[in-house]
Amino acid sequence: MIDSSLTRRGFLGTLAAGAAVSLVGCGGSSTGSADPNKLTTIVVWDRAGAHAKARQEFFRTWNEQQGKSLGIEVRYEPQATDKYEEIVRLGFQTKRAPDLFHSPSAQLGAFVAAGWVQPLPDLVDKAVLDKAAPYHQKNGELVWGGVPYAVPTTAFTNRMVINVDLFEKAGLDPDSPPATFSEVRRAAAAITKIGNGDAYGMLIPIKATGFRQWSVDIPLLAGDPALAQFGLFNAATQKYESTKYAPLLELYRSMITDKTAYPGAATLTADVAINAFGKGEAGMYIASSAVVSSLADLGSKVKAIAVPLPVPDGQRLVRSPMNAGYPYAISSTTQNPEKAAAVFEVMVGNGIQEALAAKAAPPLNAAVWDSAAIKDNALLQQFRPAELDRQWPKTPGGLLQVDGESVDQTVEKLLLDPSAALEPALTAMRRRMQTAYDAAVQSGEVDPQEFQA
Repeated sequence: MIDSSLTRRGFLGTLAAGAAVSLVGCGGSSTGSADPNKLTTIVVWDRAGAHAKARQEFFRTWNEQQGKSLGIEVRYEPQATDKYEEIVRLGFQTKRAPDLFHSPSAQLGAFVAAGWVQPLPDLVDKAVLDKAAPYHQKNGELVWGGVPYAVPTTAFTNRMVINVDLFEKAGLDPDSPPATFSEVRRAAAAITKIGNGDAYGMLIPIKATGFRQWSVDIPLLAGDPALAQFGLFNAATQKYESTKYAPLLELYRSMITDKTAYPGAATLTADVAINAFGKGEAGMYIASSAVVSSLADLGSKVKAIAVPLPVPDGQRLVRSPMNAGYPYAISSTTQNPEKAAAVFEVMVGNGIQEALAAKAAPPLNAAVWDSAAIKDNALLQQFRPAELDRQWPKTPGGLLQVDGESVDQTVEKLLLDPSAALEPALTAMRRRMQTAYDAAVQSGEVDPQEFQA
């Protein structure tokens, strides 16, 4: 759900025309003076973390060299991870927004609707956009009204990571990993049995940021190509199919109930989960490629491999939904659009991707995957985008005004109360989402064509 100030009647029908609108407002940059030696400051906001530290180091050097030659100084400002979207919203609402910023994919549509983001074609070199073309499909999260508003920089593919030693001790074959939910449950039981209280079958980090998005939706999308996240929306039929959450919720509830999931799922955060896996205390973990750098930071000695995502019983893996992540956008309020665009092209270029790859972050460009920095990183290379890795489609969920419980609240409540009946709760969720979607389409706030391939 988003604030009502972030939607406008018919905004999707007018986005393309927005490219011609002149820039207004008070950007974060300084226009400088007539002094030709005065540097223009371009402010960049990003989500704090290991990736931000690498970018910060990169720009320290860049400012002293290329930046000076361009008359630009980048002020790179990481922001609190758990409040990042809130900070961005407040920045624009108080006219203190940066010149360019990390714009989370799921929020970009709302930011475009609010008029905070600049269309890229008129500012950014065509070669930069051509390189990102595979992630600028019509139904992609970075394209609105047929216009790209952001360029991604990392390839967050998704796999199930397994602890090879625990698998072998449990009599399981790591080269033939669980492919269905029932197989996952059986493997979890076997690992927990030989773990004898020191190791458990699977991590279910309910309190991790984005848990529903990454750990619940992804395995369901992997076996059903019609679905999109955030309530399980079918763009072809324009219907929500929320009852299809049942198999995944049943799997997780069963492992929590029979104690084959790592203890404390109800309060388990991402940091605690990855630390447990890194210590060899869990056999399986559905995770994105970001897990590799996290394990490296921990200095983990666990022998881990990345295997295909499991899917519901009776289905087969038809895609491995991925997020071409850490997209960057140019603020519509910048007072220096050309210099902001110059920094933008650096932000999404190979130089920063190579710096991140050196810290085991997954790059987007094939050339960086083949670079010396990561070509010998076996675990990271197992996350390298392949044929089944497809950018997940955008979903209208984040644009809707939904009455009652959110999707996340319903999912969490059903996981924490194993006695709660799934079908009535999921049917009620489907009705809430469908009612909100139909109303948004009827009012003109949402264009259904946006979400179709």
